[in-house]
Amino acid sequence: MSPKAPETIFNASIKLPEWLKADLFDNVLKDSFKDFKAIKEFKAVPGTNPGDNYATVVLQIKIVVELKDNTTESTTFMLKIPQQTKAYQEAFGKNTFSIFDMEREMFTIYVQEFKQLYRNIGLDIEFGAKCYKLDIPYEHVLLEDLKRKGFQPANRQAGLDEEHTLDVLTKLAQWHAASAVRVATMGPYPKHISEGFFNEDGKCLISKLTDGVLPYVLKALESIEGHEAYYEDIKNLGGQITENILQAGVVDPNEFNVLNHGDCWLSNMMFRYDQNTGQLLDSLLVDFQMCKYGSVAIDLLYFLISSPKLELKVNKFDYFVKQYYDQLIKHLKLLNYTKKLPDLADIHTTLIQKGIWGYMTTFGVLTGCALEPTETASFDNLFADTPEGDAFRTLLYSGKVYKEHVKVILPWLQNRGALQSRIRNDK
Repeated sequence: MSPKAPETIFNASIKLPEWLKADLFDNVLKDSFKDFKAIKEFKAVPGTNPGDNYATVVLQIKIVVELKDNTTESTTFMLKIPQQTKAYQEAFGKNTFSIFDMEREMFTIYVQEFKQLYRNIGLDIEFGAKCYKLDIPYEHVLLEDLKRKGFQPANRQAGLDEEHTLDVLTKLAQWHAASAVRVATMGPYPKHISEGFFNEDGKCLISKLTDGVLPYVLKALESIEGHEAYYEDIKNLGGQITENILQAGVVDPNEFNVLNHGDCWLSNMMFRYDQNTGQLLDSLLVDFQMCKYGSVAIDLLYFLISSPKLELKVNKFDYFVKQYYDQLIKHLKLLNYTKKLPDLADIHTTLIQKGIWGYMTTFGVLTGCALEPTETASFDNLFADTPEGDAFRTLLYSGKVYKEHVKVILPWLQNRGALQSRIRNDK
């Protein structure tokens, strides 16, 4: 423990847990600073803006460290903790596995395994931040602050240009390739990692995010030019969206499968640039709480529909898939993948078959991408049956930027058969 209790400064706009104390970080700091003596100042501030994160509270921990020679250094960490709300507990509180334990497992086991696979062939490829664990019984994930390494988030509303999109697809291909090789050489992932939320624990959450918001979706569509072409298709999906999505998550052992990131959108990626030229140097994925083993369509549809600029999403979709595919095959070969390599046609086939995931992305995370900054963006308002929740959900689906995206994406999804139920009802 630090020899003297430091002054603890908290941001009054966020509710912090009572257990969050400076001395919990002593061991982490001793590992980071060999001449660590004491914590001089400890401050917790919001780590993301409203609308950038819903499922967890993200805090930036700012610490001033005193060293043995009496000099000081500043450092920062990112701490993720659960929401202390009824809506959060209903969505995640009864899950068999904590999403925080799962994420820490991803960072400390599987991310390290994937990195080692590449080190074995002489490549140094990073996938995420360094992860720590505090000696506490409470749910949390503690990570290094990637901003200290020069990484920064992208503009959520602006979307990614072609250069950034291709860089993320390369990183995704490297991740997918390593995850497939890991299975081929070491065996399957544990059930809680491979299933993600495609199980009974997650069914309620998926239902709230899909069938539960259909009235808001249909109301918003009525004001979009050309909605008549696909309105009835979407209306007829009512009551079946959840089951269609769960079906899309079933793993076909005869298909090429990977460990999907599962939540690959703008707010879960960061970029590093050359300080002199501004050239893009690297991208990293963050937030590994929603990983799911299965078809590459889960990550590809989620990312390509949610995150590139609007003018790229449909017009360059096939081009982006081809670029991803080329990188996937390149890295599978580099890692000496021993099973059958997928064909490009295989990738396009699974993208068609799992098209419902494109629907879920359009009426799910895309609403968050296009949302104007607002203090009402919260997990509670996303789900709660309150006037505030109703107003927020209405806002999500009625924004001008969001409707511009929907006007382009929905006809494209309809033409691909993504708005037709794959659940057959013979009654």
